[in-house]
Amino acid sequence: MSKTTTAMDIIRPLAVGIGIFGAAGAIGSAQATNPCAAVSQSYNAVDPEYNTINSWQSAWDTGNYDRNHILLGTVGAFAPYRLTVLTAAGDSMTIDLKNGTVIRPDGSTPQSGQHVAIFGYWSNGTFIANRVVLHG
Repeated sequence: MSKTTTAMDIIRPLAVGIGIFGAAGAIGSAQATNPCAAVSQSYNAVDPEYNTINSWQSAWDTGNYDRNHILLGTVGAFAPYRLTVLTAAGDSMTIDLKNGTVIRPDGSTPQSGQHVAIFGYWSNGTFIANRVVLHG
């Protein structure tokens, strides 16, 4: 017994495929925005202004900062190339510093209990610091 192919047998799978493709595109574009960022920017883009920040910014006190490239907290401990930071939620994070990491103000050494902003990036589950800005 042979079955006759109708136009509906051809169009139906094509229509379903186009619908799935369209829905996947809509979901992807909906996830492109970052609700945590203070300003709209790409996940992979680092604001070039970060290299000019040398002092504590008042917006950080109100929680207004780019959470993809900046960590805020309190210094728990400091050793060469290693900074332990306590977050507002009470979590402890270990931050790696590298040759060339800038600590501002110049000549400062992070002290336990001091507020700190760390600019950097995630690499293999570790936050790598490019710039450390200490509060007062």
